[in-house]
Amino acid sequence: MAEIKGQELSPIDRFFQTEVCLKEQQARILSAAAKALSKRGYVATTVSDIVALAHASKSTFYKHYPNKKAVLSHLFDLVSGAVVRRVEKKLRDYPPTTAKRTYQAIREYIGMCLTYQELAKLLLIDIIGFVPELQEKREEMMRFFAGIFQRELMMLKTENEKWIISNAMVGAIHQVVIQSLLSDKQPDVDHIATILEKMLSKILREESGKGV
Repeated sequence: MAEIKGQELSPIDRFFQTEVCLKEQQARILSAAAKALSKRGYVATTVSDIVALAHASKSTFYKHYPNKKAVLSHLFDLVSGAVVRRVEKKLRDYPPTTAKRTYQAIREYIGMCLTYQELAKLLLIDIIGFVPELQEKREEMMRFFAGIFQRELMMLKTENEKWIISNAMVGAIHQVVIQSLLSDKQPDVDHIATILEKMLSKILREESGKGV
């Protein structure tokens, strides 16, 4: 998606320019869909709204997607895939089971959600209840992040402990993201990541001390 000289890209347009690799025509449709859905809501948004914003024809839209639900599903795949890639890259940069590694993973996830908050709010909040098919995609993403924490919890004795704590951490992070997206005030990502990492470290110290 080409940047207009002298005009700053919106976060949604920037996402499609920097985080994914698509042909310009399809990127325009997806970007327009994200903007229309964010502004008008899932029910009120029509294919006509999307193609008008994308400066495309309906035949071009239907060449790529059968309906707006398919667009939304592809949007979710692209956004979640970009977040996963960024988090995995951070994890590769730090040794396993280090506090800095956990902090960086948490920070990258929250940072991505807040950098592209229109997309995150659309996919994590606005469409809840309208597109049930995306619930499994959200659950799959949560399982991915729970798996990250399970790897960091090597010192715990049982798989059940790892499962409980890792899912509790994912739930806490997800809730922080949701409340941040609903707030008018932009939160401090570094501060949030530090607090959440300290929570996990405290649990690990307490559990480690039980075995002494």
